[in-house]
Order: sequence, then structure tokens, then C-alpha cells
Amino acid sequence: MEQTEQKTYIHNPFETKVCPKCGHKYDALQPKCPKCKEPFETSRALPFNEVTFTNPFIEIVLFFVGWLGVKGLVEIISRILKDMVLNGSLPASEANMTLNYAVYGVLFVIMMGITSIYLPKILKSFTKPDFLWGIIVYAVIFGFDIVWGTISSSLGATTNQNQEAINTITKINLPMSLLFLGFIGPICEELTYRVGLFNFTRRVNRIMGYILSAAIFGLIHIHDYGSLNEWLSYPTYLFAGLAFAFAYEKWGLGASALAHISNNVLSLLMVYFLSQPQ
Repeated sequence: MEQTEQKTYIHNPFETKVCPKCGHKYDALQPKCPKCKEPFETSRALPFNEVTFTNPFIEIVLFFVGWLGVKGLVEIISRILKDMVLNGSLPASEANMTLNYAVYGVLFVIMMGITSIYLPKILKSFTKPDFLWGIIVYAVIFGFDIVWGTISSSLGATTNQNQEAINTITKINLPMSLLFLGFIGPICEELTYRVGLFNFTRRVNRIMGYILSAAIFGLIHIHDYGSLNEWLSYPTYLFAGLAFAFAYEKWGLGASALAHISNNVLSLLMVYFLSQPQ
């Protein structure tokens, strides 16, 4: 009697395989041996092999640095800025702005150090024409934001704390906001939640990768878990997290980063110019 192969849905994220030709051990998600280029017929490589350039240990580090590291940086820098505000050397209105710029600036330097050996592959993902699909992904996110914004407004939702802080910062200094919140911030978050969390969790299960990375990405934008108004904004971040993960999976880091950057930059520009007196 012919036996059918049982499909496995949960995998060991640290799984490796041995090349039958040269004996080299490598990541189980790679479709061929990185040493002799021998294809592996039973590979469980996923559709986005070209962006699977990290290993599971680096992915874990990127996630925890981008997630918990931000919390630590906020705590440390906040204390420094608090002292500066108290002694009068920094206006209180600029303290929050400086905090955001400093956190993203330090985080960006740390992440560039962690991914330094992968920089050629990271940069390559921005040179392929496919990365321009990020614009289409952003357009879909923008459309969803309009629809959900109408629904949430009818339920009494107002601007959430995260967006309110961004609006205030942007009105004070647009160029610096564009640099840190429009470009550096999205790159740090893509390295954290797509290259880090999504890559690692989809090693276990692809659907799990989508759900966890999008859910946690949404949660970091909620500042008060007891506020209904905050939760009414959650679907916009959740949908964006799913869309960024799809872009990353389908076309690579360049596409997800472009979608994320487009979303942030155009949002900042609208906030700034709509706030100007007529």
C-alpha cells in the first residue's frame, strides 16, 4: 500500500540540513547549499528565499533589541531629558521631540552594527524593480485607513496618543521628523518586526509569523491598553503590520521598507501642511 507523506505544520526554528554533495550544514529554509550551490530537493524553503539572509539567532537579537531595547532607551534618555528640563536647559515642549529622535538614532546605529555583515544583501533589496511594489502596498494601507477611520469616527474615536505625539513633534520640526520618523524609524521597525520577528516565527509556522508579527507591531503603537479610543486605532496598525509582512514575503525588505516609509512620510507631510494657517 502506498504511503502518503505527512505534512508538518510546526517546525524547529533552528533546524538545519546537510548538503548531500559537499556535507556542508546550513539553514533548513535555504533552497540550496550556500557553499556548493547544490539544490536540496526536499527543502521546505518558503516563497521569499531571497530575503532569508539572516539566521535565527540574529533574528531573535533584532527583535529583542528593537522591542525591549527601545523601552530601555526611552527610560534612560527620558531621565537625562527630565534633568535638562528641570534645570531649564531644554524647553519641555522640545523634550518629547528630542526623546524620539535620540531613541531612533541610537537604535539605528545599533541595528546597523548587528546587520553589518548583511548590508550588501539589504541594499540589494532596494535595487530590484520589485521593491516598487511597496508603493502599491502603501496605497492599499491608505485606503484601509480611510475606511476604518470613517467607521471608528462614527464610534467616537479621536486621535490616539501615539499619533497625537507624532503630530506635535512634526509641527515643531518637519525636516527632523521626516528624517527620524519618516525614514530611520520605519527602517528600524522593519528590521525588528519583519527581518526579526516575522522571519523567526515563520520558521515555526508561516501563518504564525503573520499573526504574531502584525499583532505585536500593532500593540507597540497602543499606549493605554485600558482606553477604548486607543483600541479603536488598533486595526489600522494591525492591517499595516499584515501588509508590510506580505510585501516583505512577496518582494523583499526593500518593498516593505518602501511601503512603511511612504506611509510615514506622507502622513507627516499631511499633518504639517494641514496644520498651517490658511
